[in-house]
Amino acid sequence: MERVARLTSLLEKRGLTHMVFAPGASFRYLTELAAHQSERLALLGLDRDGKTALLLPQLEASGAASVNAGSICVYEDAAGPRAAVQEFAHSLGIREDSRVGVETGQMRLFEADYLRELGCDLIPGDDVVMALRVCKDEGEIRLLRAAARIVDDALASTIPLLRVGMSELEAAAELEYQMRKMGSAGVPFGTIVGSGPRGALPHGGPTDRKIQQGELVVLDYGATRSGYAADTTRTIAFGEPEAEARRVYEVVKKAQAAAVAAVGPGMGVADVDRIARDMIAEAGYGEYFTHRTGHGLGLAVHEYPSIVQGSDVTLLPGMVFTIEPGVYLPERFGVRIEDDVLVTENGATILTQFTRELIVVV
Repeated sequence: MERVARLTSLLEKRGLTHMVFAPGASFRYLTELAAHQSERLALLGLDRDGKTALLLPQLEASGAASVNAGSICVYEDAAGPRAAVQEFAHSLGIREDSRVGVETGQMRLFEADYLRELGCDLIPGDDVVMALRVCKDEGEIRLLRAAARIVDDALASTIPLLRVGMSELEAAAELEYQMRKMGSAGVPFGTIVGSGPRGALPHGGPTDRKIQQGELVVLDYGATRSGYAADTTRTIAFGEPEAEARRVYEVVKKAQAAAVAAVGPGMGVADVDRIARDMIAEAGYGEYFTHRTGHGLGLAVHEYPSIVQGSDVTLLPGMVFTIEPGVYLPERFGVRIEDDVLVTENGATILTQFTRELIVVV
């Protein structure tokens, strides 16, 4: 398998003898098995020669029948996983002198403790994963495009259903229902609906607050297609907003467009962040732009690269990430506009195409 071969070459360069993954995006990337972390132990491992092994609870074993894995070590709930962990380690040649890479942001103490019982060293391998998954292949890009179409079409179908007086929860439910109808397998993160002053909370989930006349509402939502995520944000008005709200909206829209226009091979991600940040600061709202300009997108909704100050990452063709500057005025309103962007040989392609003009719901 080409992905496994690429990973094994990276292990050697990094000085790792093995890599072990807990369920998550990388696990799925290498096996196409959508395993989920739970109280039952599950692991994927491989060595420098490309030999692979899976450790799974009995109830998950049937789903792994078509997985390209050299060994599948299965355990029953009553027996527990300890003996299966020994079998897993033996099949991969993990010993006390092994240097085993793990994803520090994904592996829990629960999984790590079972590996430590083997006596091996656990080494942060996040840079290996970044190098492996950061540039998307044609199949991945096709799925990301499909997810982007879902979020665009879902919002177009939802807007006519929105009205003053409905709750944030109702608005979120309408949007998620439309995405489900259009083929999304659930949502990759909790839908954000922030109305009026709650729009100034960048990650404020929906509540039973009623949307009022003249308010801006931030809608941040996503869809998935075969595991690949789209993540987009639009800010809409319910009736005519106040003058400063319109002004802030235009500032964010122009900053977002300028950052997207700068995207291309060889551009530094810190420079993309700076372009959006400087434009917002020049308009007098710099202190209210409180997060990075974007994040990578793929099987995980937040992955490499981060579009952020201080990064030394240079953009390459095949990278996919969000561009999402925002301004958040406490106790008043927030504005964020977010699109998914693909780096191409000649610049950038915007995957999410819904209008960025301010929509006023009457």
